[in-house]
Amino acid sequence: MDWNMITAISTASMTLIILATAIFAVLQLREIKRSRKVTAFVSLSQFLQEEATRKARGILIDASGEKFNDWSKEEIEAAEKACSTYDVAGIMLSKKLIEKDLLMEWRDSIIKSWEAAEPMIIEYRKSRGKDYWDDFEKLYRTAKKIETAYNTV
Repeated sequence: MDWNMITAISTASMTLIILATAIFAVLQLREIKRSRKVTAFVSLSQFLQEEATRKARGILIDASGEKFNDWSKEEIEAAEKACSTYDVAGIMLSKKLIEKDLLMEWRDSIIKSWEAAEPMIIEYRKSRGKDYWDDFEKLYRTAKKIETAYNTV
């Protein structure tokens, strides 16, 4: 065997080893991404499905249709909790800490909660600024687009 053949075999072997390593790395990255999505979904579902938060959303949605000035203190507190929760979820989405498809599993609740809370939010924005709960509003608009697209299919 001459040195050229040994060099060629050595180069081919190294290429195969590098290729196998690259394939393994890509598979590992996919698994890490999948694991991260699972962890994010579990955390998100625990955050949004916590009993007090679900109860607050229910109270808010039930108050829908009433004038904001007629809401009880309990309804206002529940609405604030629901809005704050969805605002935090909206912040997480805007910072790309969670993926949109995971959060949109709650799109019906997001839409109903925003529409029920809108009179309160409008009132609060007069004194707290136009950006008050703006990430909840962005979340609502995203959910509304998806809902519209879903219903036209």
